[in-house]
Amino acid sequence: MKKAVLLLVSFMLVFSFVAALPAAAEESDMYYVNVQILKIFPLHEGYYVIYRRAGLKTGEAYIPNAWLDRRDQRAVLNLTNNSVSPYLSIVYRNGEFDHVRIMASKDLQNPTWGTMVERSDQPDKFKIEKLDLQF
Repeated sequence: MKKAVLLLVSFMLVFSFVAALPAAAEESDMYYVNVQILKIFPLHEGYYVIYRRAGLKTGEAYIPNAWLDRRDQRAVLNLTNNSVSPYLSIVYRNGEFDHVRIMASKDLQNPTWGTMVERSDQPDKFKIEKLDLQF
């Protein structure tokens, strides 16, 4: 009986010591920010996205089609049949923009999708190397 109690107490001490150790894994150098998409406009050069910022403010993002290329991978477009509220996930590595994920409805009749007349100044707005969003 004494051996069983001694064994149980030693097991509990060892287990509590191991549980109290700090995690061995280091903190990741990547983090992400999600923002709600209000409207997406597919254009010839890419996607023009209007998103919600803090409060009732809105922001805009220009995502070039070249970023959606599998070789570039700075942008990923995920289309879903679910009733998920559309959002952008902006991923940062070491505080710098790494890539963006767009989650939107596959149904182009969804109110999130819009159409607009292309303006002459828009092609210049798609000539970017990184996404710099305001939150």
